[in-house]
Amino acid sequence: MNYVVIHHMLQKDLTEEMMQPHVEYLKELFDKGKLIITGPFLDEKRGGMFVIDVESEDELMDIVNNDPAIKNGISKSEVRPYKIVFRDNK
Repeated sequence: MNYVVIHHMLQKDLTEEMMQPHVEYLKELFDKGKLIITGPFLDEKRGGMFVIDVESEDELMDIVNNDPAIKNGISKSEVRPYKIVFRDNK
């Protein structure tokens, strides 16, 4: 099942160093085939989102709760089920 995970930033003035563990975590998920798409929002609210493919809600929550951005209090997450209708497989 697919879910959208939206990250709402809790801290301002974040550095690349602070975000690096989160980026590396997402890269690991991508390499495992779990992460479908990810990226930051470009407006003033900041934050970001990703779409993930998991087998269960338990797996989903394990992934979300182990994200370094969540664990380190940098962001909080909003999780919603998501259905992919069209997908570009280039």
